[in-house]
Amino acid sequence: MQPFDALSIRAVLAEARPLIVNRKVDRVTQLGRDEVLLTLRGKSGVNNLFISAQSVHGRMCLVQTNQVHAKGDRDPVTDRYVSKYGSGGSVPNFCLLLRKHLAGATLIAAEQPLGERIIDLVFSCIDEVGTASIKILTAEIMGRHSNLIFWEKEGAKIVSASHNVTKDMSRQREISSGLRYERPPSQDRPSLYTVEQAAFLQLFDQASQATESPSVSAPASPIISAISAAPNLVPATALPPTTIEQWIIATFTGAGRHLCEELVLAAGLVSEIEKARLIENAGAKLWQRVEQLRANDNYRPFLFTDLSRYSVLGWYPTNKGGQQAATKSHPSVNDLIEEYFRSCELTEQCNQLRERLRTDLNQELSKIDARLKMAEQHVLPGNDIHLQKKLGDLILANLTEIKAGQELLEADDLFGDAGRVSIKLNPNLSAAQNAQMYYRQYAKSRARHATASQSVNEASARRTMLEEQLKKIEGAKDIFELRHLKENLTGRKAHEIAKPKAKPKKGNDSKILSVNSSDGWTIYVGRNRLENDYLLSRLAQPNDLWFHVLGQGGAHVLIRIPSSKQEPPQTTILEAAQIAARLSKASHGAKVRVVYTQCKHVRKLAKDKPGLVKYEQEKTVEVDTSQPMPKPMKQLFNH
Repeated sequence: MQPFDALSIRAVLAEARPLIVNRKVDRVTQLGRDEVLLTLRGKSGVNNLFISAQSVHGRMCLVQTNQVHAKGDRDPVTDRYVSKYGSGGSVPNFCLLLRKHLAGATLIAAEQPLGERIIDLVFSCIDEVGTASIKILTAEIMGRHSNLIFWEKEGAKIVSASHNVTKDMSRQREISSGLRYERPPSQDRPSLYTVEQAAFLQLFDQASQATESPSVSAPASPIISAISAAPNLVPATALPPTTIEQWIIATFTGAGRHLCEELVLAAGLVSEIEKARLIENAGAKLWQRVEQLRANDNYRPFLFTDLSRYSVLGWYPTNKGGQQAATKSHPSVNDLIEEYFRSCELTEQCNQLRERLRTDLNQELSKIDARLKMAEQHVLPGNDIHLQKKLGDLILANLTEIKAGQELLEADDLFGDAGRVSIKLNPNLSAAQNAQMYYRQYAKSRARHATASQSVNEASARRTMLEEQLKKIEGAKDIFELRHLKENLTGRKAHEIAKPKAKPKKGNDSKILSVNSSDGWTIYVGRNRLENDYLLSRLAQPNDLWFHVLGQGGAHVLIRIPSSKQEPPQTTILEAAQIAARLSKASHGAKVRVVYTQCKHVRKLAKDKPGLVKYEQEKTVEVDTSQPMPKPMKQLFNH
C-alpha cells in the first residue's frame, strides 16, 4: 500500500482550495478517534472535507456523502463516512471542542509547509462575546506519529488534540491541551523541494563515487551522515546506498519510496547506482524530473486496480513484465485519494473479517467433530440392539426349564441360526424377572441409539452447512458479501439447517453496472425499471448528469460528477448518450435524440411506478446509432 505523501497533499490542496477556502463551517463530525469530517457551505453549495490521521490510512480529500436510505440500510459507497459515534454524551470531547470553536467559523486558508506531510487549516472564529481570533486545525499525517491538533495562532496554545502524547510516549515532543504547539522535529537533511541544482548534482556524483569505491570514506561523508539520519532505510553499518531510491530517501526529505521509484523510471534510469552512473548525464536527467515535480500542476491521477500503488503525476509506467497492468484513471486527485484509501480500508477490513469468520467456523467444526465422535460411540448396529430383546424372548420360551438360583441358561436359538445360546441369569431373580431385566436393557439401548443417531444426523448436517459457508467465505469478493454471510451465520439454529432457503425477491439487492468512459469518468447504467429507480433514489448525487432517450422507454444512464464538481468532457457526454440510445426502444433508428440534466432536476412520478420520472432544465444531444459502438459500450456488453 502506498502512503499519503507530501506530493499527494500538494495536489489535493491545489484542487480543493477553490472549493473550501472562504467557506463557513456548517457541521463537524468525528468518524473515529483520528478522523474528522468538515461540512463547509458556500454560495456554490456544500463540500465535505475528510481528514484522517490514522497511522496507516491517513489522508485528506473531498468526499461525497449520501443520506441513510428509507429502508434503514446504508449505501456501501458512502457507509465509510457515517459517524461511528452516536449523539449526545457519546460524542468525543475533541469533536465537542471543534464544534464549540468552529461553529460559524470561516476557513480562510489551507496551507502545507513545503515538502512536509502537514496540513494547516486556518479558521477565522468568533467567540461568544464577539471577539475574532485565528485558530488552526493541523493534520500531521506522518505514519505512527500522525495526529490532529487544534490550536490558537496567538500564543500557539494547543486547545485539543485527537489523542494526547505524553512524555512517556515521546521524549522529543509532548502534545496536550494548554501546551505550546511546536512543529515536529526537523531532520538534518535538505528537502527535495528546496535543494539547488548544483548541490543535488554534487551529492549524486558523490553517491556514484561511493558506490564505485566503497573503501574510500572521505568523498562519501555527506552520504554517510544522511544515512545516519535514516537508520531504518539502510544497514546499520552505514554503507552507501546501492539504489537511487535509497539515495534520495537517505539524502533528502519530502519523498517516499513510491515517489522515488516513479522519478527514477520517469527519468529513464535504472535503479542500481552502479549501472545508472554509466548512463550519460544520469544526474541531470534525474534533476530534470525533480524540477518538473516541483513546478508541475498538471496532474494525471490513476491507480492500479490491484491497489499496489497510485500515481498523481501519471509518470509511472503501466506496463509490468511486458503486460499492460489494469489501471483506472480519475478526473481529479481528490477522487483518486478517496477511492484508493477507501478501497484499501475495505480490503483490510475484508481480510480481517474473513480471517475472523474462518477462525470461528473452524472452532465450530472442531466442536462438531468432537460431538460426532462421542455420539457415534452410542450408535449400535441393528443386531446388537435387538440381541437383548432376543435373550429376553428365549428366557420366556424356556420359562419352565429355569430353576430357582440358576445362573446360566443353555437354550436353542429359536429366533436365529446360532444353534445353542448361553444366557446369563441373576440367581436372585425369578425367570420372569430375568426376562424383564433384558427387556429394560433393550429399551434403554434403543432409546440411546435413537438419540445418538439423531445427534449424528444433526451434527453431520451442521458440519455440511458450515463447510459450505466456509467455501463461500473463502470465495467472497468484498466486505459486503462477507457481512451478508456473517448475518446468515449469526443466530442460525440447528433445526433451521434442513429448511430450504427462500428465493430472493426479484429486484432486491440490485447490482448496477458501471463502465469507464474514454476520459476515465464513471458511467452507471440501469438495465430495467427497478435498477433505474435504484439509480436515482440511492446512487445518484445532486450534481450527477442523468441521461435518457427522448420520448421512448429505455435505460437510465448516469455520469458520476466528482467532488470537485468539474464538467465532464464532451466525449464522455456523447458516450453516455450513445449508451442511453442503444439501450432504448429507439435503438434501431439511425439518429436518436437524448436528453440530459443534473439529477437534482429529476423527480419520480409515483412510488408504485419505479422508473417513471419527470425532468426540467434539460439539454439535448443527437447521436447516430449507426456509427461504430463506443469503447464503454463494448465494456458494458462484456459484463
